[in-house]
Amino acid sequence: MKAIKAVIKDGHVVLAEPIRDKGEIEAVVVLLDDPWEPVCQDPTSRPALAQACKEALAEFEAGETTPVDPDDMP
Repeated sequence: MKAIKAVIKDGHVVLAEPIRDKGEIEAVVVLLDDPWEPVCQDPTSRPALAQACKEALAEFEAGETTPVDPDDMP
């Protein structure tokens, strides 16, 4: 079994990295849910979240942050 990064674009699976196997390959596609979507779609007021967003934006605008490398994430 191999795990290969891919993107589904307009219903087509596009591999993000090459594979060396030739011929037909059986695969299972697992779609990862976005855990933030329900939070972002909920109109309920969240003062603490709004404050955290303001602070994060201020740090970004001040150049105090660095981009996240997805390959370094657990």
